[in-house]
Amino acid sequence: MADFSFEAGTLAHAIAGAVERYGAEALGGGVSAEQAAQRWIDAGFDDAEEVDDWLRARCFSASAARALEDAGITPEQAATPMIAGSSGGGDDDSSDSGSDRDVADTLGGKFTRGRISIDEARRIVTNDFWNS
Repeated sequence: MADFSFEAGTLAHAIAGAVERYGAEALGGGVSAEQAAQRWIDAGFDDAEEVDDWLRARCFSASAARALEDAGITPEQAATPMIAGSSGGGDDDSSDSGSDRDVADTLGGKFTRGRISIDEARRIVTNDFWNS
């Protein structure tokens, strides 16, 4: 039987390094980089570069990244810039002015913070594909 403890430790270390580069927001709830790395591993991510891609897309939650990936959304698609408003594409929710709904972000960032649903994320990605 193979001993994967060294490999798992190396993976956790590499992911922790990626998480640390993105600061407090990527640490989510003030956990250590090692604890945050374990969340990514527990969510099924086994490649530090892929975790870095999700973090670059401002998807700072392993569970949110997993949900997007399971929905067929890639880190590149999650990095899609969104204008102010909850669902991008000009759907500005001016009645919620002043909240973080009105801050420009990425699709991944909006999804991570619960500002768009998985269905909205799919619609945005599909709309971007057909209109590009």
